[in-house]
Amino acid sequence: MKRFKYIIIAFLPVLAFLQGCETTELENLDDPNNLGPDQADPALLFNSIQTNYRDAVTTFNDIGGDLGRIEYMFGRVYRENYTGSALNGPWADLYSDMMPDITTIENLNADGSLNFVLGASKAMQAHIMMLLIDYMGDIVWTEANNPAEFPNPTLDDDEAVYQAALSLLDEAKGLLTQDNSIVLDMYYDGSAEKWVRFINTLKMRASLTLGDYQAVINASDVIEADGDNMVFEYGTNQLEPDNRHPDYSTDYTASGANEYRSNWLMNLMLGNEGDVLKEDDTIPVTRFDDPRRRYYFYRQKEVTPGNSTYLFFEGNGQFFIYPDDLGGSSVDAQTLICSTQETPAHIQFTPDEAYWCSNFLGYWGRTHGNAEGIPPDNFTRTASGVYPAGGRFDDNLDWVVLSADQSELTLYEAGVGIGLGAGGAGIEPIILSSFIEFWRAEAYFKLGNNSMAAEHMMEGLKESINYVASFGPRDGSANLSFAPSEKHIEDFINSKMDEFTNASNSTSLGSDGWPTTKDKMDIMGEQFFVAMYGAGADAYNFIRRTGYPRTLARSIEPNPGTFPRSLLIPASETGANENISQKQDLQTQVFWDSGVTNPAN
Repeated sequence: MKRFKYIIIAFLPVLAFLQGCETTELENLDDPNNLGPDQADPALLFNSIQTNYRDAVTTFNDIGGDLGRIEYMFGRVYRENYTGSALNGPWADLYSDMMPDITTIENLNADGSLNFVLGASKAMQAHIMMLLIDYMGDIVWTEANNPAEFPNPTLDDDEAVYQAALSLLDEAKGLLTQDNSIVLDMYYDGSAEKWVRFINTLKMRASLTLGDYQAVINASDVIEADGDNMVFEYGTNQLEPDNRHPDYSTDYTASGANEYRSNWLMNLMLGNEGDVLKEDDTIPVTRFDDPRRRYYFYRQKEVTPGNSTYLFFEGNGQFFIYPDDLGGSSVDAQTLICSTQETPAHIQFTPDEAYWCSNFLGYWGRTHGNAEGIPPDNFTRTASGVYPAGGRFDDNLDWVVLSADQSELTLYEAGVGIGLGAGGAGIEPIILSSFIEFWRAEAYFKLGNNSMAAEHMMEGLKESINYVASFGPRDGSANLSFAPSEKHIEDFINSKMDEFTNASNSTSLGSDGWPTTKDKMDIMGEQFFVAMYGAGADAYNFIRRTGYPRTLARSIEPNPGTFPRSLLIPASETGANENISQKQDLQTQVFWDSGVTNPAN
């Protein structure tokens, strides 16, 4: 932690003045890099706090998504993946940037004119404090940012700091008494009412984390609708600055896509072979594949080596065909090395065997822990979609069509590239209204009320699907006739509700470590994780809090090491602070962690 305060100064007006005059008395100007706190611009300070908050949350979303299999985790051994550098960014965002800036705003707020800015800033600070505790445990608090008295601050007890963060939320709420029209609010457009809902939602989240389920159910005036969702909106500007969604910037390049999507998540959303069927006005069919998949993922290939796709022919018959049937090879050592390999022994004859290397219908990703080199698959791997990355809506066929004389196949052409889709105008999801419904579902289940748990799980599914579907029009070139129909959405939700209702409250594990059948929390957890796509921060909490879902992909590495109960203290702090020693392993439990384990880990 840097133990001095940064002041972001108002240099833009000075630059404008210099550029507008041919001569000026430079010696009479204040040094723009050494302005005092009383000269700082609250608008620039607030902008900085908001972007630091986004950056910190993005790191937690990335780590939580990887650990929750919502995203693909590169690296076979947990201890090597999550080193002391993992949380350097959020630590600096909070202590070196946000907190000093908030202190400066507080000092400028003698007349109360900056109450809105201060309240919103403290709400964001409290959220990052709680996330750091969730992920790491003990953090600096009482001696933080006071270098004169505490040049080497010590760690405080995580539970005590968590309570301090909750008190900070109360303080923030008291400051947010009127709307803001002074400074740019990147999240709620100056609405004090929405910031208060966000604060109430953070307190609801804390109640769930601490196991106070009745408080979760009783929580009111929280995020309930899309308009209240806590998200950061990205733009489409490519240069100076590049304000596009980071996943878009990585995937939509002239050289193709550069990230892998999670095989576990894509497999879960596809369902079983046969769930994805052709649907049109004349052939109403029941659909059990997840209606969000075309928004989440953009396929660049109709089939993956060694897997299958659909073939349709006259009379609407269909069957699965494999790469050999397409005139290609069922294995491809160049672009998908695992297609030439035997299934790892520890996942043979398990559910993971079906998708550890590839999925059907061209969904081309990687499984948990895969650390192989990068082959020339940039134009075959599945890319990020229009949600949340602002990429392309997948309007490709789910089937390959046989020509009338059955002599040739019509394959779709697909690809990524600069500016395609929504141009990067996606979002960083932070807390969505669908999450709140899944929190309520978990709380009701823990209190033994299965019917109310089912009701709120259904509401969570509806809100997630509706919100995700609203991103389709962002891709102005998309053929949205491929968007899921109302019947498709209804069929899917009904199938998940039937699955939940008919499942047992708990089931045992088989000899292979997988549940003999999914129980209610497996099903709820899976659907919560799907809804969290792009915002996986709370997936890590869910796994440690509940031990679910037990159906997560096992690592491709048979001995990945023990799943982390918390991450290491940032090396940037332990390397500079003699009063803080690094943890010896990743097994220290944070104060709310009861130690329940997930067999997938």
